[in-house]
Amino acid sequence: MRARTLLVIWLGVLAPLGMTSTAAARTSDAYTYSFDQTWRAAVRLIAVDFRFPINDRDEDIGYILFQYQEGGRAHHGSLELVRSQDDNGTPVVRVVMQVNAMPSYVERHLLDRLRRKLTDEYGTPPPSRRPEPAPPAAPGEDEGEDEDAPTE
Repeated sequence: MRARTLLVIWLGVLAPLGMTSTAAARTSDAYTYSFDQTWRAAVRLIAVDFRFPINDRDEDIGYILFQYQEGGRAHHGSLELVRSQDDNGTPVVRVVMQVNAMPSYVERHLLDRLRRKLTDEYGTPPPSRRPEPAPPAAPGEDEGEDEDAPTE
């Protein structure tokens, strides 16, 4: 009985350790530069600035598969560009960076370098649109409908 209890305890402790999987962290950022500007800057950043080998890329779909190299080791990396809009309706390009088996600060560093490259090459980003204020109510529309007024 005691051996069986110990076996159950050990299985309860060790089983979760065997079920761990690698985390698939992804870091993203949004840019108000055009898709073409962001695409060209991203390709140059990966291939020229960092000299990471690019395994595959497709501008129409908006992805780059590359080898992140550090300390003699290579890790699979991907960069996705997605056309989107912010809360105000301004067109933005969302860039999603993923580098397998590396901490998220590596992805954040690459995105920060992309932002700096875009600013250096194309200037400050276009401003985001401000939401348009709601049109004023037509005169006489709300008259006589004061909800806080006492009723008789």
